[in-house]
Amino acid sequence: MGVIATLLAHEPRLARLRTAARDRYRFVPCEDWTSLTRACERGPINVVVFDLYVDGRADFERVRQLRVRVPRAALVAYVDMTRERAKDMFDAGRCGIDVLVVAEETDTPQMLAALLDQAEARSVSSLLKPHLAGLRSVVRDAVMLSVTRAHERLTPDSLARLIAVSRRLLSKRLEGAELPPPHQLLTWGRLIVAASMLEDGSRSADGVASALDFPSGSAFRNTCQRYLGCTPHQIRLRGGASWVIQELLVNREKRREISESEDDMHDSAAA
Repeated sequence: MGVIATLLAHEPRLARLRTAARDRYRFVPCEDWTSLTRACERGPINVVVFDLYVDGRADFERVRQLRVRVPRAALVAYVDMTRERAKDMFDAGRCGIDVLVVAEETDTPQMLAALLDQAEARSVSSLLKPHLAGLRSVVRDAVMLSVTRAHERLTPDSLARLIAVSRRLLSKRLEGAELPPPHQLLTWGRLIVAASMLEDGSRSADGVASALDFPSGSAFRNTCQRYLGCTPHQIRLRGGASWVIQELLVNREKRREISESEDDMHDSAAA
């Protein structure tokens, strides 16, 4: 079970957020910015949801402090949008906000559930950036999207469309970077997000599998064995998301052996 720290003055919004989160998150409600910051520092927080205008004005400095103190947490601003506040939204991304929820516009339970998934996946992507600096833009975008949209069941074709290239060119660019083909890269992206979730010791492998739409807990475990040669518990012990990223982007020789083995399985099935 993940943990959401909240700073929301409107009880109906907190109730709506709880409905969207279902039983996947535990909530830590806070009364002010100070208690919110302390809650984030005391324990592992996956998502922070706050009213950017809880004190009447946008407090971007508080948000910047949160980003520094809890770099892995996803920051979600839940706001009333007015014409006067529109200009503040340009600063929201620069200060570290991952997802913006607009009251009465994008806060149905279904939308909130999707935004929570998106926020948690985006928070993991910060670990990827140092490894992607020297790669072509197509490759960088493909790797980032495989993680930030891990909950969306992307296909190789839809991934290529998002990057605005042909699937053939996407495959060529990934091959040139010694990275797996699109269908395998998408699985790696889901595994990176899964590994991040597993860093929270209260989350079970079955719960992670359900959150990321694996067919079953067994299917998730089999994927971990095939791609990483270990169990979900071992992924947690080896470092979670950081370790899986290393396996994908740094230990490429080992990853290439996994890829070739999977290709052999496809060839045997076709024969």
